[in-house]
Amino acid sequence: MTHSFIKSATLVTAVLGGSAVSAQDVGQVTVGAGVSTFGANLEAAYQIDPSFRVRGVLAGLPGLDILTDTFEEDGTTYTYDATVGAVALLADYYPVNSGWRVSGGVMFNQTSFDANGVLSAGNQFTLDDGTVFDTGSVDISAQFVQEISPMITTGYDYRFSNNWILSGEVGAIYTGGLTFEATSDNALLQAEIDSDSDIEQARDDLAEFKFYPYLAITVGYSF
Repeated sequence: MTHSFIKSATLVTAVLGGSAVSAQDVGQVTVGAGVSTFGANLEAAYQIDPSFRVRGVLAGLPGLDILTDTFEEDGTTYTYDATVGAVALLADYYPVNSGWRVSGGVMFNQTSFDANGVLSAGNQFTLDDGTVFDTGSVDISAQFVQEISPMITTGYDYRFSNNWILSGEVGAIYTGGLTFEATSDNALLQAEIDSDSDIEQARDDLAEFKFYPYLAITVGYSF
């Protein structure tokens, strides 16, 4: 009986002792880099107490060629320029003595899409009824309705090799939907755009896209 009790006490001590190692150190600073659904990520976090920390995230894609290019839609060629980026401020809560955390905060969206098509004899805009426009230009733009969006995530921090941390995170951002606008400096074409059922459907579809997924993988170092 005594021997069994000693073994049990030793096991409990080992388990609790092992969990204590995973506790977060107050005042600890963690910096990291990785990738997310917004592109590259840079993070910095400060541990307020063993269960809470605050974190800032700078996310976005650099000025890559894939974000500035041309595309063709219904025979009209457009030049587009996209910006993908965001800044997030989060509070991380560790509900148990492990690397699992739940996070909440706000994201400042800096993501947008703009396209322009200059019409000419070689770059025409054709309506469904066959009407052709070859003068003026067409501008298309899309962006999140809310520049400041609430977000919630959950993730896990796996500590390895002393102070190194591998983190995975998944969650959602409430964007309020996406706006979609198509305009032209050709008055006749603008009137057609305003009454176009496909454009109206595109507006309705994008307006329903109210949640943007957030996925991130980050490697960090604590000191």
